[in-house]
Amino acid sequence: MRALALLLVLLPAVARAQKVDAGGEVSVIGISMPNQPEGGRTNELRSRARLDVTADPASWLRLKFDGSVDGLVADRSGRVNDVIVRARDAWVEVRGSKADVRAGYGRLVWGRLDEIMPSDVLNPVESSRYFLEGRAEARLPVAFVRSRLFLTEETSFEAVVSLPGRRGRFDELDEASSPFNLLRDLVLPAGLIDDLDRREPKAAWRNLQGGGRLSTTLGRVDASVSAYRGFESFGAVSLEPAVFIDPTVPAQPIPLVVGTLVERYARFTMVAADAEAIVGPWAIRAETAYFPDRAAVDAGIGVDRSAGDYRVFTSVVWHRDRTTDGPSVVNHDLSLIGSVERRFARDRYMVRVFGVSNPVDGSGFVRGVAAWTVRDNVALEASGGVFTGDADGTDTLSRFRERDFVFLRLRWFF
Repeated sequence: MRALALLLVLLPAVARAQKVDAGGEVSVIGISMPNQPEGGRTNELRSRARLDVTADPASWLRLKFDGSVDGLVADRSGRVNDVIVRARDAWVEVRGSKADVRAGYGRLVWGRLDEIMPSDVLNPVESSRYFLEGRAEARLPVAFVRSRLFLTEETSFEAVVSLPGRRGRFDELDEASSPFNLLRDLVLPAGLIDDLDRREPKAAWRNLQGGGRLSTTLGRVDASVSAYRGFESFGAVSLEPAVFIDPTVPAQPIPLVVGTLVERYARFTMVAADAEAIVGPWAIRAETAYFPDRAAVDAGIGVDRSAGDYRVFTSVVWHRDRTTDGPSVVNHDLSLIGSVERRFARDRYMVRVFGVSNPVDGSGFVRGVAAWTVRDNVALEASGGVFTGDADGTDTLSRFRERDFVFLRLRWFF
């Protein structure tokens, strides 16, 4: 609502702008998930109306609004309806030759690898969109102020301050009933208070998040180093005992000991570095991030190439963490990521296959997409995704097993 209010304030400036780019889309997507943890099938119909407006009232001023209305009608072991109105971006940017400042509500990207980016921590993500549409669509906006200083033609420094008023979501549309909500898989013991006590950090000065990124070009290599301090986008859920006295039992000799689920969002610190170089037709990228609070390291390297109608990318990301409470246990994970995209008939048809594999835990995810541009502003897409993993697996992909899906989407652009 604050973002919409900001848009109303900016409308007079948008109307006076000499250059305005406006567009959007209306889409309807039908999704079927045949295998659910509790058994049965989930069928969903999702719709979206989206508006994207960029205006330049002056050479030093840019205004941006990107918002959508999303609706849901679903059979999730019963009829479910939901509607959300959200702004993806609503910001003002003041630009100069030596610096610029952007303030408002939106998404910012750090990192260089494709899809799995260790240092891309500025925005929380939504799991359902991550698997259905990819990371770019899954980023959730935050309130922020971003400033960049252009120290030389090759070197710049970026500083970001944001509020933590938004957590990661399993699904923005009726999250409690969503098949992507992993909390539904919890096996609750007897005596448990099943209301989740979600203790999100308040949008207050004491909870500000922020960091900086220094970027430069060294010869043919673009490189940067960064540091960030913020809150985890998905909280850690723990079972905590609580003492309960039943007021209906007047002579209760011993209080009942029950438990409640508590979700807390811990602070984290990240120190990262990334680099990119072009070697012939190939782009080579590397990225690493260290999280001292949880003794974790994520490091990866990848390559991609566009040649004619083909685009191919592949990367490897290694993860290591060590438990900081109790006996020291070291965990390792390896993610192999790859994608192949092929376009036909002057981009009228497109086929893409994307996959992630974790050979350490024997898990994986494969998504295929086929798109047909029926007209210049009408497209039809078919997609399907399959998860693999052991029932006892604790890695992310294994936990999403039995969330296989197929969908068909019709999009109209304007």
